[in-house]
Amino acid sequence: YVLYTAFTLTTAITEWSSLLYTVLYTSLPTIVVGILDKDLSKATLLAYPKLYGSGQRDEKYNVNLFILNMLEALWQSLVVFYMPYFAYRQSTIDMSSLGDLWALAPVIVVNMQLAMDIFRWNWIIHAFVWGTIAATTICLFVIDSIWILPGYGAIFHIMGTRLFWLLLLIIVVATMVPHFVIKAFAEYFTPSDIQIAREMEKLDDKRSERSMTTSL
Repeated sequence: YVLYTAFTLTTAITEWSSLLYTVLYTSLPTIVVGILDKDLSKATLLAYPKLYGSGQRDEKYNVNLFILNMLEALWQSLVVFYMPYFAYRQSTIDMSSLGDLWALAPVIVVNMQLAMDIFRWNWIIHAFVWGTIAATTICLFVIDSIWILPGYGAIFHIMGTRLFWLLLLIIVVATMVPHFVIKAFAEYFTPSDIQIAREMEKLDDKRSERSMTTSL
């Protein structure tokens, strides 16, 4: 969008929304997941210490994965921007209303992608991932309800159209499908040692549950 507006977002997205997007909407869930989520349990890592070699071999962080992530981010950015842009180009929706869609859609996409890569869920992770999406929507309502700020009432205008909800669905699906396909293909056809160990843990958990059920 900045390519059309001399590298400024303020014509569509308020400064408050831009600030909250960086500080709150996308950073907090990532930090919480980074702290609480883990690939494998301590028991598995102690039983198979060679799994630590994955980090030494740069299997999770390397140039190829970085380039792939950048290409994926570019695709997602194009989808998030151009779908609403062309859909509302000939409509009466103003720029502030369109900016609210551009503010909400990336938050949903980022948190949905983060959710797809989480291995061990707990209530704290659930609260931050899904709560962030809810908090973003609430903040947009609050910001657009303040009459002295630009874009007053914008979110109420655009949410009243069916196209808004359809675009949200299409954007999420279109941005997530490539990530899902790559992830499924890689884990099914070229699984790493960590992925194999993770599946072993799942089987052990299911066996434990069955044995407990049988004993009861």
